[in-house]
Amino acid sequence: MGRGWLLLLCAILLVWQPLSFAVEAASSLPNLGMRGAAGALELLAHGLVAALSVAAGIALWQSSPGGRPLAMAAILSGAVAGVQSLYWSVLPSNVFPSDRLPIAALIVAHAAAWAAYLNRSKRVREKS
Repeated sequence: MGRGWLLLLCAILLVWQPLSFAVEAASSLPNLGMRGAAGALELLAHGLVAALSVAAGIALWQSSPGGRPLAMAAILSGAVAGVQSLYWSVLPSNVFPSDRLPIAALIVAHAAAWAAYLNRSKRVREKS
């Protein structure tokens, strides 16, 4: 059972975060000139979160000693970037203002659940 959760976390880190960034970049790049330097910096920051996520996923997958702290950093930075993109973004968004709070709560709950898993999992602690 523990292995299944670890594989799911690795899949989220290796696939979901980079795919989310790719969709955001594809929708933002055509009009990035209108968004200015703030839009470029925000897109760069989200790209760094995606890169950190891939590094963390690989480290967890290979049972690297730094995998657990790297995964924790990726999960937390992904949550911060997700909430930031809901409330303080200059990039285009398809989120209704009334949906921001429930989505932000889901993002934080998702990150908290994975952070708790990383802290409690014997399998992850043994390998990291």
